[in-house]
Amino acid sequence: METGTMEERRRYFRLDDEVILDFEAISQEEVQRWKARHQDHINELAELERDIAGVLHQVQAQNPTVARLFELLNQKVNLLNSPVGPDTKPELSQTEVRTRVNLSACGMAFHSTEPLSESDNLRLQMQLKPSNIPVTLMGTIVGVEHTADPDAPYLVRVDFEGLREAEQEILIHHLFQLQSRRLRSEREAQNDAAC
Repeated sequence: METGTMEERRRYFRLDDEVILDFEAISQEEVQRWKARHQDHINELAELERDIAGVLHQVQAQNPTVARLFELLNQKVNLLNSPVGPDTKPELSQTEVRTRVNLSACGMAFHSTEPLSESDNLRLQMQLKPSNIPVTLMGTIVGVEHTADPDAPYLVRVDFEGLREAEQEILIHHLFQLQSRRLRSEREAQNDAAC
């Protein structure tokens, strides 16, 4: 029971952040095609993971160190592969313009100049900082609010759809790293003020 509570906390843990963000509204048909390809991709990966696990089990008996190396390499490949998919644009904008977002492992909020509508589907491409890890996700707009900011008059709230576990772990890891850096900066500032 406690594990579920901890997992929920990890998913809904939210922080203000700055990322490179590109997004576009897509049709429900595009979402359905993406979900079908996404599911096929997940099934193929699951089958490969089962095969790899069988071979690793055999290698483990002969050489645990080599087995561990292969396991780590497999995890690295999964991590590198998971954020991008067939719908990824060739690359994010080459400019380093960052967008302030409120980010969790299950959704995000950001300001926009575009008048998007609730229930619209979005393809979101982010580059997390400072790691530069690219993440491409699908989301559904769950709220749009008008703001007083003439440069970004809309606050858009999005729930991520169809996240793979690896994608969610990337976001969770990024958020905890961000929180750790902030806490470290605060401690250093307090120490400097005390001197």
